Amino acid sequence: MNVIVFGGNGFLGKYIVEELLSRNLKVTVFDKSPLKKKNRKNFRFIKGNIENKNKVIKAIKGQDVVYHLAGISDIGDAMINSIKTSKINILGTLNILEGSVKYKVKKFIFASTIYVLSNQGGLYKVSKQSSELFIEEYNKIHKLNFTILRFGSIYGRGADPRNGISKIIHFALNKKNIIYGGTKLAIRKFIHVKDAAIASVKILEKKFLNKSVLITGNENVKIVSLIKLIKRI
Repeated sequence: MNVIVFGGNGFLGKYIVEELLSRNLKVTVFDKSPLKKKNRKNFRFIKGNIENKNKVIKAIKGQDVVYHLAGISDIGDAMINSIKTSKINILGTLNILEGSVKYKVKKFIFASTIYVLSNQGGLYKVSKQSSELFIEEYNKIHKLNFTILRFGSIYGRGADPRNGISKIIHFALNKKNIIYGGTKLAIRKFIHVKDAAIASVKILEKKFLNKSVLITGNENVKIVSLIKLIKRI
């Protein structure tokens, strides 16, 4: 099976790629960030931006499954530049959908967020909601099979410095102080990135076809309690 992972050089993407390769699948990573390790069995890399429609469509040729993890994922960044967020997260998704339809991929997998089910998430949430609606319509119009993955709060080695837990630990170690800008009532369901990656590949099973799947931790964790724990450590 041939699989392409848009955004496969990102935090979660790298773990998903490793999980796919461990199952002896042929994996192509499409990412705007350069990749250091290129010479691996069943693996190839394409440097590109999902805003480049022609390059995106060309990359999808010959693929059976498409993973779409690319785009702006930071809530703060999305809030600052709504137009850029729309171009990358929504129009970029449409470019990948067009390529998936043209080359009749068997399954389109989209990385969304648990925020689409809440009143939080701002413009980032809106971009993901819009993309989900387009995916569902492409299924109705073009019979494009999909699975939408709604992720909770992911943590683990290699996370972006803006990642919730990473940011708290950074302040604790380097500033000798912990700063959190959110509400004291905030609650998250954390999941380790490796567990999230395993779940993201498990959904290739037929029973997850044309469904939205929640990928998150099992326990509600108060941010205040988490901060106190990190402080003690």
